[in-house]
Amino acid sequence: MNIPDQLIAINLMTEKLLASAVVGGCAVVFVLRAIKTVKDRRDSNRIYEVLDRFAQDGQHTFRSSEKISGITNLTQSRISELCSKHPHIERKEHQRHMWRVVK
Repeated sequence: MNIPDQLIAINLMTEKLLASAVVGGCAVVFVLRAIKTVKDRRDSNRIYEVLDRFAQDGQHTFRSSEKISGITNLTQSRISELCSKHPHIERKEHQRHMWRVVK
């Protein structure tokens, strides 16, 4: 192989390597995002089930993030994050960490 042929081969390998790196990076981001989505859904369902059980007894409509945290073993910040995004959970006005189920 002469020098121009070697340069062409190196150039092709570099282009293929760059394309492979981009595809690999996108695949990693996709997998990590999918894992986060599954964990968020699982934790949201746990919170919803706890709040739904409290709502069924009729006495406790709003529950604190602290109380939910004690039952689900999730952090209060995670509970607040997930509750604020859930379509069937609402926050009590003027009390940032009180939540209930709305159907």
